[in-house]
Amino acid sequence: MRRATAEPGTFLTDPRAALEGWAGDGIAIRRFEPGRYLVSGAELVRTALAGTTTPFEAKAATFGAVAGWVPGSERSRPVNAALARELDRAWEAVPAERIGAELRRSAEAGETWPGALATCYLRLFGEQLFPGLPARARQTLQDALAASDGLDRTSTTLRRLRGRLAHSRADAALHRWATGRAEPLPDALRTALGAADDVALALHGLVGAVCRAASMVFAWTVLLDRGWRPGTPADTTLPPVPVTEPAAHRVREALRLWPVAWLLSRKVTAATGLGGVPLVPGDRLYLCTYLLHRDPEVWTEPGEYRPARWAAPPEGHKARYLPYGFGSAACVGSRFVNQATAKVLESADVLDGFDLRITAPEPVFGSLLSPPVVQPIRRG
Repeated sequence: MRRATAEPGTFLTDPRAALEGWAGDGIAIRRFEPGRYLVSGAELVRTALAGTTTPFEAKAATFGAVAGWVPGSERSRPVNAALARELDRAWEAVPAERIGAELRRSAEAGETWPGALATCYLRLFGEQLFPGLPARARQTLQDALAASDGLDRTSTTLRRLRGRLAHSRADAALHRWATGRAEPLPDALRTALGAADDVALALHGLVGAVCRAASMVFAWTVLLDRGWRPGTPADTTLPPVPVTEPAAHRVREALRLWPVAWLLSRKVTAATGLGGVPLVPGDRLYLCTYLLHRDPEVWTEPGEYRPARWAAPPEGHKARYLPYGFGSAACVGSRFVNQATAKVLESADVLDGFDLRITAPEPVFGSLLSPPVVQPIRRG
């Protein structure tokens, strides 16, 4: 199996350029700095994702603040199942008319996307996820979402401090809500997490993850539908175009081409090997779905947006399509993001009266793969 060492710092200083150079080269694992490896071979990615403690340790961002939380563990399974049910209930309960009205409101206001879309998702689905949450507490959640969106593009010391403050306020607000509810929380949450502060942390992490991810997937899909390509300059306006492919196919293709969870991390906890590379405790693996999803052995024209390919996916695609990870530690919000985004797209004809003006043209390869920033502009 081929493996290689990248030029020192290439991946860290300009990840997109490095990834474009590596796409399709067949190298399954490469070292980009001492003790840090980028993994893109399908078999190796699945091997690393299958473990949650030894030899590869997982940590779910959604529950990262909950002490002792191990994704995929026996403790996590009932919680994940309960949360998945809550998320399913949330997106199923919101009528299409309300979704269309929220999109129109955001577009008329000239809000920039994807940042403002995360707040749209919170407004649409938040009442189902957090019944009775006071308006002030809801605002703290919106502030925390906005802080995370800002950090995607500019991570200064002051911005990080403000982000921590916004998130701590949101944690406190959800704690007050969780402890003051007249109705008990779902049994699985109360039993597995116990303390109300852990419940609050978990719920805050969940809403942040699913609202931000769903908003980015929606933005990516609309951009690609309208013909955006890498290199499209700032101030370009993208007009509406007729769309015939099913929303579900468009979502899947957007996630293939520009996976929001483009880099999944695993910590090596025991001496082992992967793809012929010896690993020691403390090494880090970065599992790259961006490269995995562009494997030319499976995907025809892997760099092109082709939603029609999902009418009859190619043989072997399941091993090379992991937008939410794999195994017991896969993202609990995956169904919500796909289904809710498809539902919102089905109401997106309200955007036919708007162009999208690109205000920040470059995707950002940060904690998530954030799309270019756009602003809806009423057509003249």
